[in-house]
Amino acid sequence: MALRQRGKDNFYHAYFRTVIALPDGRLKYATTTVNLGTGDLVTARALEAELMRKNKAARLHQRATARLTALEVAAGERPISEAPTPILHVKRQRRLKIGDALETAKKYRELGETTVKRFRAFSFAVPYRYMDEITPEIAFDYLAKKCPDPANGKNFNNIKSALNIVFRLTLLDSGMDESPFARIPNRKNSSNHQRPFTEKEFIRIYTNAPEPWKSAALIAWFTGLRQKDVFSLRWDCIADDVLTVLPAKTARFGRAVRIPIHPQLAAALKQLPHVDERVLGAWEYNPASITFRRAFGTLLRRLKIEDTADGFVAFNSLRDSFVTRCDAAGIPRHAVRGLVGHVSDDQTDLYSHDLTTARLVQQLPAVNLDKSTGNDNL
Repeated sequence: MALRQRGKDNFYHAYFRTVIALPDGRLKYATTTVNLGTGDLVTARALEAELMRKNKAARLHQRATARLTALEVAAGERPISEAPTPILHVKRQRRLKIGDALETAKKYRELGETTVKRFRAFSFAVPYRYMDEITPEIAFDYLAKKCPDPANGKNFNNIKSALNIVFRLTLLDSGMDESPFARIPNRKNSSNHQRPFTEKEFIRIYTNAPEPWKSAALIAWFTGLRQKDVFSLRWDCIADDVLTVLPAKTARFGRAVRIPIHPQLAAALKQLPHVDERVLGAWEYNPASITFRRAFGTLLRRLKIEDTADGFVAFNSLRDSFVTRCDAAGIPRHAVRGLVGHVSDDQTDLYSHDLTTARLVQQLPAVNLDKSTGNDNL
């Protein structure tokens, strides 16, 4: 049995899972709903217990009557037409404790570290024991308290998404029909675009990041490649100090980008070991892993490189940094559009900028990567 609030009066309803034994031995399942006529959880729990007690008594009486009738039919005291019908009984529905939800969810898929932390915070904050006690109203109130600033849409949406994942994965185990977070609308994010990293932020990232993120960040800083393209970059893409790549996002158009390699990047690439066809093949990593994909965000939080009013930060902020630096160097718009693989003026306009010559990309200022300038001693 499970309890949920429904209707205009917000009364609690008890849900029974009913099992009917068919003549051929198969079981048929059905759900019965009983309106308890109260919006008070304590009262509803008491009524639920009484309902279960009465159902158990009725079931025992029904079984005893059916057994007696069956004996009378077998003894010839009653006609076969009066043989007892299949017995209807109530089976108590499984309930999943909030404290057990994470382990249950992990049976179905891998959970990210942030998702686990956010759900644990939720489990400690709400005064409920079972997953099916969490209503959409309770879910929204929790999000509103965690994110009181209406302008902070990103944090609101991220927490909602993390909690919704766990509830959605455990629907079968908790006996719920839908996650209480499923119909809560996302908030608009006041900073719904990426901002570029400053040079100081990039130096902090480079000097504190482990491999392969250190080399990946340097490649993205000097080429503007997206994260997926950086980690799939092959040695045969490099020839005559030019990087030729078919970006995954626009591969359907068949447009490769050719990026002159900056001298500082060229020197760094020569230091990388050639283990396989991938430029970053010296390190074990799985780009499809949730943990791997979120590792860069974890690094940014550790370094306290945060979202601002100008936008949020992510690995692809390095791409924005590349475009911004090209802007500062005066490289013309159409040239930068070709370098980053944009196919329309509207897309390039997101970055703003009057640029003068794409060939100046090799003359962009080098970065002082002396560890003493960026090490945070974390």
